[in-house]
Amino acid sequence: MTAVPLRSPRSSPRTSPRPRLRPVGILVSALFLTVGTVLAGWSGLGDRTAHPTPGDAASLPSPALGGAQPPAGVQVPIPGAGAASLPGGSVAGLDHNIAAWTKNLEANPLDFISATNLASLYHARARLTADLADHERALAAARTAISIAPTQPGARLLEASILFSLHDFRAALAAADALYREDPSQIGALATRADAELELGDLAAATRDLETLAASAAGPAVDVRRARLAALTGDLEGALDLARLARDTTFADGTDVAFYDYALAEYARLAGDAVTAQTGFEAALKARPTDLGALVGLARVQAFEGDIDAAVESLLAAVAIAPTPEAEALLGDLLSIRAADASRDPADRAADRLAAETAFGTVRLTRELSALAGSVYDRQLLLFELDHAPFATEATLAAARAALEARPDAAGHDIVAWALHRLGRDDEAWAQSLAARAAGAADARTLFHAGSIAAALGDDVAARDLLPRALALGPALDPVERAEAGTVLARVDSISMPPG
Repeated sequence: MTAVPLRSPRSSPRTSPRPRLRPVGILVSALFLTVGTVLAGWSGLGDRTAHPTPGDAASLPSPALGGAQPPAGVQVPIPGAGAASLPGGSVAGLDHNIAAWTKNLEANPLDFISATNLASLYHARARLTADLADHERALAAARTAISIAPTQPGARLLEASILFSLHDFRAALAAADALYREDPSQIGALATRADAELELGDLAAATRDLETLAASAAGPAVDVRRARLAALTGDLEGALDLARLARDTTFADGTDVAFYDYALAEYARLAGDAVTAQTGFEAALKARPTDLGALVGLARVQAFEGDIDAAVESLLAAVAIAPTPEAEALLGDLLSIRAADASRDPADRAADRLAAETAFGTVRLTRELSALAGSVYDRQLLLFELDHAPFATEATLAAARAALEARPDAAGHDIVAWALHRLGRDDEAWAQSLAARAAGAADARTLFHAGSIAAALGDDVAARDLLPRALALGPALDPVERAEAGTVLARVDSISMPPG
């Protein structure tokens, strides 16, 4: 990874007018997360950071000293945040504090506290703006702090968290593992190690680490990780229950619950509970109106409920903050749906059609303009091509296999399966689908893909089992996926109906 200056200027918010392609420099400029995601990478879980006055080192936490056992009631960092809480703040405030701590570091290049705080602030700003360059600046600042004070764990924990945010899961795992092995009191490192294990598909190791965490530092940050594990192993209702427990715990404690409102909403969406999902996304946005993950999640629920206009408005707000592939692809799909509505004004339909092309074009530019963005968003980009390109290619399959090799989890197997299906190689696709579901994965997309592959193989029994299960999860499928799943199921039913 190339070095990034600690004092690189940040671009102003991107609000380019349509129908021109939106600049994706802000991507060079990513969550689950969103992880998004498949809560992969915990997209959309925006950070908020305190606002120190220039030179006020006490207003941000100093790097923790190693050696001691965890104190009673110690908190575990929120996934991907590198901090146990998300204190209030704004991008403008972060800009001010980054400038202040930069001056401190320039005045004293051996000030590891200023370097560590810069890493934390850049990391927080990146989570608010999806600015990947800020993650790189955060990583450079953390490594500066480590070079000054190699034995201090604060910057090392930040380094692991930032690597996780950049989807360099193997490096994040190695960094967190090294810190925890050197000092088992660093449960933040153990938590980040578990996060990386989950994303790399090592569910057995993640289970062990989460059990250790729960025994030593039970609380909402552990429960939300247990929710992730439950979802990955097919227990969607259990994941929702754990996410609700985490949110309720923080609410009862008087802690900021915006992160946990989003997590509850996303697990509700994945479990097919549109009402709880919408309530949670709206609560998260009330606390943080620019939360990308909540905006995209709310749009998905609105689209499922048939309110396409509201969903488009939510996505326009999201892409004005950062034109992430996930948001742009969904925006293009919804604009295409509106453009196909013959009851609407022809001029409005034409405008939507052009705007959809803009959104899709922005997605396709992502990988071309930034290798880092192409790496962080590789799965979103692969799925976009598989669902929007006129035909699949061997190059797309090769990219899907490479992504699986780098990150051998259930979702990786599912994408390879889908690429093989699009190429008509359904026997191979079914083997990959079985691998995707080996640990119990039962998310809507995996079920939809498996059911479509089963239908292509003529296994109507499996198709009629899998496709209705996917559709029953409601907003967990995007509109284009729901439409295709419904079409495939209707075709299977029509073929299976007896004559007459």
